[in-house]
Amino acid sequence: MTKVMKIYFSPSGTTKKVVEQIAGNFTDEKETYDLLNFNSDKKFSADDIAIVGMPVFAGRIPKSGRERLAKFKGDNTPAIAVVNYGNAHVTDSLLETVELLKDNGFNVVAAASTVSHHSIFDGVAQGRPDSADIEKINEFAEKCIEKIESGESLESEIPGNKPYVDYKQLPFVVGCDETLCAFCYDCVSICPEKAIPDDDPVDTDLDLCSRCTACIHICPEDARMFTGDAFEAKKPEFEAANSERKEPEFYL
Repeated sequence: MTKVMKIYFSPSGTTKKVVEQIAGNFTDEKETYDLLNFNSDKKFSADDIAIVGMPVFAGRIPKSGRERLAKFKGDNTPAIAVVNYGNAHVTDSLLETVELLKDNGFNVVAAASTVSHHSIFDGVAQGRPDSADIEKINEFAEKCIEKIESGESLESEIPGNKPYVDYKQLPFVVGCDETLCAFCYDCVSICPEKAIPDDDPVDTDLDLCSRCTACIHICPEDARMFTGDAFEAKKPEFEAANSERKEPEFYL
């Protein structure tokens, strides 16, 4: 029996939304692998279909997300590769995802870069993906289904360069307002880098933290946020530079 595998690393929830949207066009049974909390080896068969979504962090897919995705192996398993970004730059991230899947035994049939509300700078791409994006994503999904049914593989050239751009560590501080924190420990459990101490959710080890935003978006009290001079200085500059709408790109 064919199963659709929804695989994503989605700290702010937007990449998950895109993968779910694509998967909704398939009538097959679904399974979900959330790479924020799934960190084990997994092997898929040629009868499975993998929809893989990764966010873009400064032109790359996040290091911890890549490490976890690398544990997934295919057996000529059809795969759709998606990177989701905040209207800034895709750079090498989509090529990186496609190449990783191919190296791990997946038959990549299609790829896409989609746009969502920026996870750090909230003035960029507000409301994305919007209805126009969703319509394009659904059209892409239908074409993916046709390609899988016909046994075709990816033909389009994917933009990007090798070697990929170096990983960058953002200088921003992730802070917590102790007067708002309810000490629910949701941030501790979701952090993929284990950068928040088990016994002190107010603290963050900034040397370990990847600035992925998972702790910020899961906090029920809005107690966690980016702060500091570097963030405050960069925010207006970044939002002004990335105000022009970018469109999703699809590769078949």
